Amino acid sequence: MNMEFDHIVVGGGAAGAIAARRLAELTSGWVALLEAGPDAVAREEVRDFRRFKEVKESGLARLLPILQPPVGNGRFLYPVARMLGGSTSQNTCIWFRPPASDYQDWVDAGAAGWGVDAVRPHFEALEQRINIETVQPEGPAHHALATAAQEMGFPPIDFATGFDAGWGSYRMSKRGVARESTAQVFLSPRSALPDNLAIFTDTPVSSLIFGADRHVTGVMTPRGAFVARREVVLSCGALDTPRILMLSGIGPADELARLGIQPRHALAQVGAHLLDHPAACVNVASRRAVTPDELWNYSGVLFARVENESAAWPDIEIQLGPELFEQQTAPAGFPSAPDGFTAYMTVNRARSEGSVRLRSADPDEAPLIDAAYFTDPDGYDMRVMMEGIRFARRLFGMPALNGWLGDELAPGSRLASDDELASYIRETATTGYHPGGTCRMGAADDPLSVVDPQLRVVGMGGLRLADASIMPTMVSVNMAAACMMIGHRAAELIAREKS
Repeated sequence: MNMEFDHIVVGGGAAGAIAARRLAELTSGWVALLEAGPDAVAREEVRDFRRFKEVKESGLARLLPILQPPVGNGRFLYPVARMLGGSTSQNTCIWFRPPASDYQDWVDAGAAGWGVDAVRPHFEALEQRINIETVQPEGPAHHALATAAQEMGFPPIDFATGFDAGWGSYRMSKRGVARESTAQVFLSPRSALPDNLAIFTDTPVSSLIFGADRHVTGVMTPRGAFVARREVVLSCGALDTPRILMLSGIGPADELARLGIQPRHALAQVGAHLLDHPAACVNVASRRAVTPDELWNYSGVLFARVENESAAWPDIEIQLGPELFEQQTAPAGFPSAPDGFTAYMTVNRARSEGSVRLRSADPDEAPLIDAAYFTDPDGYDMRVMMEGIRFARRLFGMPALNGWLGDELAPGSRLASDDELASYIRETATTGYHPGGTCRMGAADDPLSVVDPQLRVVGMGGLRLADASIMPTMVSVNMAAACMMIGHRAAELIAREKS
């Protein structure tokens, strides 16, 4: 088999599947898409978005542990999907366009040409191709939560338009119960794919192949070497993209040398600057039995300013539902109840920065992931989360919920001081499943940059990155749509440069 292509895209997830399909559509060159896992688009637990929890335990995701922090929760795992569609084949399909202020932050950080006017056409193109539906559960408990949000002064808003603080119904990338993953939308059916696109599943990449003058000429896999006549595009996500770079000798030189990896190109910031949306919750028992909605049991999403009323964008996102969120409260020993309500919240613009490092030179070993939640020097992330808990308590006290709510299960009404709430947050905090930033984009002469605004790895030839790792600052909403935009725009940047 001829393993030589013009472009090789590594990773068939949120960004990579789109980048490969669009590259094949926009250019006449041969494009290969390499995915470490299988094509699971027809598997029922993948197809039905309601079964997202099953996918994480199905063998289609690699569950990566985090390093135990000095204080707090080290139990949670990052699920890294290994199948076509990547995270879009295992997520909850929540669809938000990030606000314009996020992209202004990117430009201010050195990502010239990534302002809202530049990215908007890509979101519009995606929304013409991907089916987006609004979900409005209408049971009595869901109605009570929506009314409580309005009683707090948050009128309903439409997330399909530009929005700010407010309460809105979920927008999801789905058709009925069928998820609109990038595998489903951009890679199926195979008979409709461009003739110049070849897809190789079950093909993990262990390292890059180098030619002269720091130029990448291909990738190494269990199938053998794949040669790229023009470029390799790494789209393996914020945890795996830096891992592959470091295994290939691109990263912090001293660390790589200690692991016995020959440093080929010193880029100290590879694997640094890990961003995420740390999450926590308030759980309250219900006095009444709650009938779950068959489609989606959370009632809606509330964006609010809880730490700074003059902030450019709401600092917390709260998902409200008539069910308990107990993934981390139960292991921490907090009580449960037969029925309950939750306010599941994330810090929208978290400032803490973690890291991804290699454990060894073995490509099969999980990396060392330091989530580093609540380590920002001025304590902003913790302040937002504490105020989010207090905000949720006020919301649960609204008249619309009279007769519904019993005892607060977590953190429990007895915990009220800053120290008590901070201890609860650290012990039960979990990931919002939105890692990014580990190969940040910026000006080519900025020592903090890993890629330039054209997504080229600084100081390298024949190598670009296109996934959440390139985010210079955190997007303020669920990130799936932003990752897809990055893949869509990457293909255009490459095609325009080669034309």
